[in-house]
Amino acid sequence: MFGKELEDKLENQFKAAGFDFERELAIGGLRPDFVVKGPHGEIVVIDAKSWDPKGGNTARAMEQVDRYREATGADYAFLVLPVLKRNFTDKGVVSAKTIVPALERLFQHPDSFIRLKHSTPGRTGRTIFAAMPFTREYDDTYFVAMSYAAEHVGAACKRVDQTEFTGDIVEEIKRLIRESIAVIVDLSDSRANVLYEAGYAHALEKPSVHICSTDLSALPFDVRNWNTIKYNKGQTIALKKPLVKRLRAIVAK
Repeated sequence: MFGKELEDKLENQFKAAGFDFERELAIGGLRPDFVVKGPHGEIVVIDAKSWDPKGGNTARAMEQVDRYREATGADYAFLVLPVLKRNFTDKGVVSAKTIVPALERLFQHPDSFIRLKHSTPGRTGRTIFAAMPFTREYDDTYFVAMSYAAEHVGAACKRVDQTEFTGDIVEEIKRLIRESIAVIVDLSDSRANVLYEAGYAHALEKPSVHICSTDLSALPFDVRNWNTIKYNKGQTIALKKPLVKRLRAIVAK
């Protein structure tokens, strides 16, 4: 099941269940697929991934649920996969078939789920594109620092592997960059895809902020002299404030 197909299926299920929800509503600097409001004001963020649950993806989904809760400040979070042999409802990872029963259980017995204080969802359509490595070791950079910085300039942060779409990935990247008000470029490890995205953003004269967690001297010669914020992996909380400061300097809120 493709991402868009899965999202449409969930939307129809939520409508049939009578849930109060919105699709792709900005919250906490991110733009999850759905934000559902519970009968007592609970805010639930839901993201759908067309991942095969094998190969460690179920464990990664659990990690992302935690990061979504922390980054958005929502009361609860779920990540939905097309199919699962076993649901992990209490940990927020469920199949497309069981998300509605999971939400109904949540609204009836909220004390059995982990709850955090929620942020107020926003209606801004402004986005900031994240050009970065997609490996797990950089997830904190996205969820902890980039989403935080985006929220503080009135936008939501997007990276292409967190966006479900059909068609050519390069064209999707170009579309996201064109529609963004700015781009955050993580030059760590000198990834070819990131350098391509940075070059495309520069060609469009898109406001860009560069960050890096690896040796700056190892970057290509025409990149290493860019004004780049250095950070350490595992200490991304320290990246939040300088990233906000740099974004505010190039983007009018």
